Amino acid sequence: MSRASDSHDVPVQAACPPSDVHGASPVDAVGFGLLDGELADDLRSALAVALQEDAVFCGGTTPLAIFRHFLRTAIRDIHGHPRGQLLQRFMRDGPYEGDETKIPASLRGKRLSDDETTQAIAFIYSHMVNCLQGGLMELLAARPCLHVLRRLQKAGVLPRTARLYVGDSVLVPRRRGAGCAKGADMHILLGDNAPGPMLALTVCGVAEVKSYHCAWTRLSRQLTRHLARARRGLNVEDVTYSSDQVTVGFGRSRSAARIGVLPARWRLPRTFRFETVEDRRVLRMDPAAPSREGDSVVRTGENEWRVTLRWSKEALAAAAYELTFWYMAEVGEVLYSGGVPAEWSEMTPSEAGWNAAKMMLYYAIRRCRTAREKQRAIALYNSYGFGYALGMNFQNRAGRREMLWPQDLDQIAEDGQTGSGCRIV
Repeated sequence: MSRASDSHDVPVQAACPPSDVHGASPVDAVGFGLLDGELADDLRSALAVALQEDAVFCGGTTPLAIFRHFLRTAIRDIHGHPRGQLLQRFMRDGPYEGDETKIPASLRGKRLSDDETTQAIAFIYSHMVNCLQGGLMELLAARPCLHVLRRLQKAGVLPRTARLYVGDSVLVPRRRGAGCAKGADMHILLGDNAPGPMLALTVCGVAEVKSYHCAWTRLSRQLTRHLARARRGLNVEDVTYSSDQVTVGFGRSRSAARIGVLPARWRLPRTFRFETVEDRRVLRMDPAAPSREGDSVVRTGENEWRVTLRWSKEALAAAAYELTFWYMAEVGEVLYSGGVPAEWSEMTPSEAGWNAAKMMLYYAIRRCRTAREKQRAIALYNSYGFGYALGMNFQNRAGRREMLWPQDLDQIAEDGQTGSGCRIV
């Protein structure tokens, strides 16, 4: 991993997403293979079951189309965000290798400042990963939420015509200004979508999906707010219902089902080994081990349900990190569409994108001004190089992340820790 020469001039269209450059989104050529095997199978199965049961998704009517829509939306959000454009500059130009106050005149304005570097790291660590992790969680949650709906229908509480609407298939009016925004992560709705003066809609339930662990009281407050917002009107598959056309609650009690969804708490394996493949050492990690019993759906009140997915926060975070790394390969296709730097001549544009991301993270670590900034940059650098389970959790005796190198893993495999006392926790 060497920095490209300052003198080379690589054709760049950093303000354009990959879809604008190549005429078609890179998402159109990918599938569930972007995810690890069992997670990919589970997501594909969950979407297939939900579609068979008439659940409504935004962006497609097949599992693959829905998955691609999720990726396409995430890429668009990343690119449209001002710091998403900064990310492309981070990968192309990066921070200066030395003291910012001593940057040569010829490079001023061509390298990211310390403030810009901090913003780029925060964007990857927070916005990108959270967007992708939350989206995966939402898609997986469709199946257990549909299970709640079917139980209510089987008990005769709801008619068979009630349907589950996932994600942006239902929007709510903005509190200020025109347009709509996302409300609850899922809605259970009963209504007539045919245009006319008798247009009416009943909100039978809402779900809130979290990709991290939080108290039920927090979920409960959000569910209450979602129901209150629904009373102001809804937009369902581009059909607008005004406040006087929306009823919240069903049955004699006129209450609505409240569903909270959280990830499981199990950890990814930290066990690893090295194998020799064609004269190269290859790091192998033991696979994730989700519960074989599936998602947990527990009724905790008259109209209250708590769902725990079989997939854990760590497993979904690891998948999100892999997807951000895939996106960086796509950015590499744009940045190096006219050719990779001479120093990376053996690489494809995608590989150059990966290399650029790791290289700029390495320089960013050297430029961090606070412990928090450094911990974030190290987390990204380690995870992209060694995987989430090892990279995120390589810590010193004080519980701080340290940069991870292959020789550290050799020592850990032999002694359980490095000579300086760093371990995988």
